[in-house]
Parts: sequence; C-alpha cells; structure tokens
Amino acid sequence: MNESAKRSGRPAAGRSLNLDQVLQAGLRLLEELGPEGFGGRALARQLGITPMSVAYHVGDQHNLMRLLVERVHGVPLPEPQEDLPALQRVQVLLGHYMARVRRHPALTLCVLSDPQLFDGALAAFSERLRDAVRQLDDDPVLFDLLVDYTHGHALALALAGEGAPGLEGAFEAGLRRLLR
Repeated sequence: MNESAKRSGRPAAGRSLNLDQVLQAGLRLLEELGPEGFGGRALARQLGITPMSVAYHVGDQHNLMRLLVERVHGVPLPEPQEDLPALQRVQVLLGHYMARVRRHPALTLCVLSDPQLFDGALAAFSERLRDAVRQLDDDPVLFDLLVDYTHGHALALALAGEGAPGLEGAFEAGLRRLLR
C-alpha cells in the first residue's frame, strides 16, 4: 500500500494511539512551541497522523486544552500537614503550585489567557488555596496578590533558563514578605 492509499487519520502501520499518548505528546509539544505555535494540526504532524485523528481523540482545540489542563492539574498537589499554622499552609500550597507552573509555563499562559480553561481540578485547587488564605485574612485582594505573585515568579523562573539559579529562594523570601 503506498502513502496515498493509507486510510485517512490512521497512525503509521503497526502503531496505535490512545488518549494518554496524544495528551502526553500534546503537553510536550505545547511547552516546546508555546501557545502561539501549538494546535491540533501541529500535534497531528508531531504524531504522524491527520488532524481528524487528533480530533477523534480530543475533540476540538478548546477541549484539547481543557484535557491538557486536567492532565497537569488533575494530579492533586501534596496536602500540607493539618497541624501547620495557616501561614505555613499557604506557603506550602503556593510552593507546590509554583513548581507546577514552572514546569508548564506555556500551559499556564493558555489558562491565564482563556478563563474557560479555569475549571475542574484547577478551580478546586484555587478554592482550597482561597480557604487557606481566608484563615489569614478575609481581604480577597491578598488571595489575588499571592496568586499573581506566584504566577509571575514561576513564569520568570521558567523563562530565565540558565539564569534561574540566581533566582532560587527568591520566591520564598518574597512570599514571606507578602504574608507579613
């Protein structure tokens, strides 16, 4: 069978794909290309399949992004110890979240640019963090300030590349100052 006679949308001979493989490749490609270069067509090229085959697994572009967000944020972050004071609970939660954002900066930029992606596990984490912050201060501005600071620092570290070691420890110091 020659190249043009292959059935549309099928993976290369002897190779079958499942949703997990598509999402794994999608997350890798998103982080490699960034939000502007990423999409179903680029993912199809990466996997050696047609865009229709990608759509078969993930649906449209928005659903692909939603699935990638859930793949990353659906894994629960470690729970701080119950006996920790509220201040330390907030620090632990934000530290774990910052590390996740740092590993997936392109995905984070997608979430920040599309509020519809902010649901499911990510919204649940946000509510968990909001509850911990409320134990410190009822002012909703503090929550927003802490989240914005965390995103900014994590994205700066992710984009700093080799310059990142000079920024290590700065997050924790800044967080302590914000929480005073």
